[in-house]
Amino acid sequence: MNHEWRYIDDEAGLKEAVEAISGAEVLGIDTEADSFFHYQERVCLVQLTAGQLDLIIDPLAVEDLSSLAPIFADPDVVKVLHGADYDIASLKRDYDFELTPVFDTMIASQALGFDRYSLADLVARFFDVKLEKKYQRRDWSKRPLKREHLEYARLDSHFLPRLRELIWEQVVEAGREEQVLEECRLLEERDRPVHTFDPNDFLRIRGAGRLDDRGKRVLRALYVMRDGMAREVDRPHFKVIGNDALLKIAAQPARTVEELTRRLGKKHHVVRRYAEPVVTACQKGLEDRTKVPRSRPDARPNRRLSKPDETKAFEALRTWRNKRAKERGIEAGVLMSNAVLQEVAASHIRRAEDLQAIEPMRDWQRREFGDEIVALIAGLS
Repeated sequence: MNHEWRYIDDEAGLKEAVEAISGAEVLGIDTEADSFFHYQERVCLVQLTAGQLDLIIDPLAVEDLSSLAPIFADPDVVKVLHGADYDIASLKRDYDFELTPVFDTMIASQALGFDRYSLADLVARFFDVKLEKKYQRRDWSKRPLKREHLEYARLDSHFLPRLRELIWEQVVEAGREEQVLEECRLLEERDRPVHTFDPNDFLRIRGAGRLDDRGKRVLRALYVMRDGMAREVDRPHFKVIGNDALLKIAAQPARTVEELTRRLGKKHHVVRRYAEPVVTACQKGLEDRTKVPRSRPDARPNRRLSKPDETKAFEALRTWRNKRAKERGIEAGVLMSNAVLQEVAASHIRRAEDLQAIEPMRDWQRREFGDEIVALIAGLS
């Protein structure tokens, strides 16, 4: 870990940093954000590693990061991240950056069947170094940053370029290059996150679907109330009122503060802090007569296997998938998700070409397992 490292907090420093990493063929990337502390999260640090140089760029001090865009989009520079989905989404959201090509060390380690694949696990495995994670949930919007904070942050990108080399060797040896490269390419194509609040997103709360229509209307009203309060105090939703509390209240709406107190107890933080607005929201939900949506507008339709032959096909496919995953030494969902199996079971395929219509199926899955799947389905007839 004797790399040179720099903390970049001004335009001149960023210009020098961009010049220093220009020409790099591999770039390690990580970000730190403040999602546990503010209503609207934002990128608070961008860590880069190229060659023997670690950079910690402070976007709260350097407003214009656009000079990084050409490097991030350069097809000749491999961008290495771990658990890239969140970082890519954050960089698209805040700076409209496009990253390509991407190599995700977590995806690669899952494809290899590693039983532990956090960045700390991989660094310990390949470098015999223990990463300190005590600042993992720090409020990275706070300034000033101490040296220990910077040391922590830089190590999240420090090992990535070399880690890619070591993992890729094993990917090639296992013959899983197409799987890893396609999964990484799909990460690059993720849509830019949109900052909008939709009252019907209350349906994203796990357990919301089990409520009756009255409960859903109340939950929607509580959901809207909570968003307004969270926005006002600049806190994430879960730090205002948690989802479990919202569900409990929606299932048995309180019409008065006294009723809410009896249900939750006078020491409950919702009673102590938010009793009146919660009761007001409950009353609004109880008076609501608008139609309750069955699912989110953006939700993928739930494939229901209502016919006996479809259910039979799904169970056979799942047994096959689990066996093949065990043979490969990987998690079953990494080999093929249940959503894909359900689509196949309900589509009554006859030929390998029919699998092209199975939208969530990957190309590597079609190539490697298409013939097996067709033969399995044919054998059930």
